[in-house]
Amino acid sequence: MSFSFFKPSRPKTPPEVAKAIKDSLNALDTKTVAEVKALEKAMEEVEKNFTAMRCMLSGDGEVEPNVEQVSQLAFEISKEDVISLVIHKLPTLGWEARKDLVHCWSILLKQQVDSTHCCVEYIEKNLELLDFLVVCYDNKEIALNCGNMLRECIKFPTLAQ
Repeated sequence: MSFSFFKPSRPKTPPEVAKAIKDSLNALDTKTVAEVKALEKAMEEVEKNFTAMRCMLSGDGEVEPNVEQVSQLAFEISKEDVISLVIHKLPTLGWEARKDLVHCWSILLKQQVDSTHCCVEYIEKNLELLDFLVVCYDNKEIALNCGNMLRECIKFPTLAQ
């Protein structure tokens, strides 16, 4: 008999973290309001994956982040369209998940992969995402999060135009 809760969980790779975030955010769509327990479980999974992303991007207090993994995660997140998904799901996320997302947002935007800011380039190609953040700013529950994310975006001249 295997007791998986006794084994320490192995660290996930950047592609695994990006895929887990994408899958958990997509799972929110399949849950209806009637399935309260399933929706709560899906939200817990999103928060767990955002926490994993935050640890990978900024370390956990004891271990510094691996620069190569941070670059790879930024690349995977832009490649897998996770940026678009995260922005569109922002109104449905819980407080803790939004807090982790805003923290990760600034790190992801600043991250260079092969001398380019891949996440900034993704947003440049999908400017409607900035429009969505501006519209979401009217929602007082997420206004602070949207404002912080927009503030990080305008630090890049191509996004500020």
